[in-house]
This record gives sequence, structure tokens and C-alpha cells, in this order.
Amino acid sequence: MDDKYANAREHFFAAVRTLAASSDPIQTRLINANLNVLHVTLDEFDGDRELKFKFAKILDLLAADQDNMETVAIETTAHMTDFEAVKVADLICDFYYELT
Repeated sequence: MDDKYANAREHFFAAVRTLAASSDPIQTRLINANLNVLHVTLDEFDGDRELKFKFAKILDLLAADQDNMETVAIETTAHMTDFEAVKVADLICDFYYELT
């Protein structure tokens, strides 16, 4: 496997695992998954505009405020409906699939 996106793959795999391996409400699982997703930066995708755009969309849904993304992501996710949280979880899973 290519090492180009190794850091992103590692953190997104952990996020997918967090989403799948719990019986907690989807919002709680997504909050925990965010801790891994937020370890990835947009700069990691400088060579690939499509991946950069898709990752930016995930970040935008989690935390539009760039100053304190972790806090904003937790607050945003905690107030999501089940439908909204599932949509973001799907995007995280789809993004991981594209990285592999």
C-alpha cells in the first residue's frame, strides 16, 4: 500500500472503527471518531484536489470554525439529528475507502 496518505489512512481507520464498534448513539460515536479525523490536515492532500475537497467537506460539516475545531466539532456533533450524524459518518467511511 502507498505511504502517501498513511497518516490519514491510520486516523480514518480508527474513526471508522470507532463508528462501527459501539452501541452508543450515533452522535456519541461520531464525537469519538472526530478525535481521530481532526488529526488529519488539509495539507496532507495538497497533490489531490478531489481528496482535499472531500476532506474539507467533512471538516466543514464537523466544525466550520477553524479556531478551536475540536470543541466546535464536539458541540456541532452533539446537536446533530440522527440523519445528519449518519450522513457525516457515511462521508467518513467513504473517504476512508478512497484512501485505501
